[in-house]
Amino acid sequence: MTTLTVPHDEGLAAFRESVLAVVDAVHSLPEPELFEPSRCAGWTRFDVVAHVLAGWEELLGGFARPASGPATVDAAGYWAAYARAGVDADPVLVLMDQRRRTDAHRRPSAAVARLVDVADQAVAAATSLTDGHHAFQGHVLTSGDLLATWAVEDVVHLVDLDVGATPPASALDLARRTAEALPRAAVPWDPAALG
Repeated sequence: MTTLTVPHDEGLAAFRESVLAVVDAVHSLPEPELFEPSRCAGWTRFDVVAHVLAGWEELLGGFARPASGPATVDAAGYWAAYARAGVDADPVLVLMDQRRRTDAHRRPSAAVARLVDVADQAVAAATSLTDGHHAFQGHVLTSGDLLATWAVEDVVHLVDLDVGATPPASALDLARRTAEALPRAAVPWDPAALG
């Protein structure tokens, strides 16, 4: 595995662009289209929206948790740790957990409205984020690497939505560099799907 450390300003720009791209892709989709399948096996587009929303809400907590260094993972190492943690996960239980998260929303439009609101909060919080270290999901990351991991997450799920949206170049570049830095088994998305 190759180290991938992303400067704060680069991570911030990619994160902002990736959040806006996700919002642009879903904010005007008719509700019936949100029930159509996504590129994630067993997930609808509604499931993808609910997943991204939950992630951004959790990320807001990470933004609020500055930590002393050094970092325990970098922008690629975060995904390798994620892959190790999920090795023994039962895929059916993972799918059922996502289904329950989605079902917490009364209807797709409610989830989209919440996504738009949290997107505004996440972009504002990211813009004010100090260049330093932050605790997130049991790891310590530099601010640039934390923002980069989420730019990658966003661009992957933007493609998963399968609505023909064009991923922002900055986040797409980070996703490709991340995949190149990892062993293939540790990449939890299909690099070929990103073009």
